[in-house]
Amino acid sequence: MRLVENILLRTFGRPRGIIGRLGGIIMARMNDACGAWTIELLEIKSNESVLEVGFGPGVAIQRLAPFVGHVAGVDPSSVMVAQARARNADKVETGDVELRRGSAGSLPFSDNSFDKVMAR
Repeated sequence: MRLVENILLRTFGRPRGIIGRLGGIIMARMNDACGAWTIELLEIKSNESVLEVGFGPGVAIQRLAPFVGHVAGVDPSSVMVAQARARNADKVETGDVELRRGSAGSLPFSDNSFDKVMAR
């Protein structure tokens, strides 16, 4: 049982390595509808700045980026940061999207930087 728990944690809880990359691909497909629903509930305006905590492979950020002033995110997994940066490369390059490795307990952003925050 502990082996299964470790595999699930490495795949979805704290993705890393090859298994973590595979987990990101799975999460991108499975979490897209939930991300869209969360975005809809937040009623985000075009001039607002949004933070996503635990952005995973960056699918919700990809949905948000064309419609808001600035999107930022924090995720503890370097694998997820890499996948999200690749998925949002054009917006990362222009500075419209800012993705960092970190946690909700110690956000690497200044206080009062965001209008809305989402975490799923």
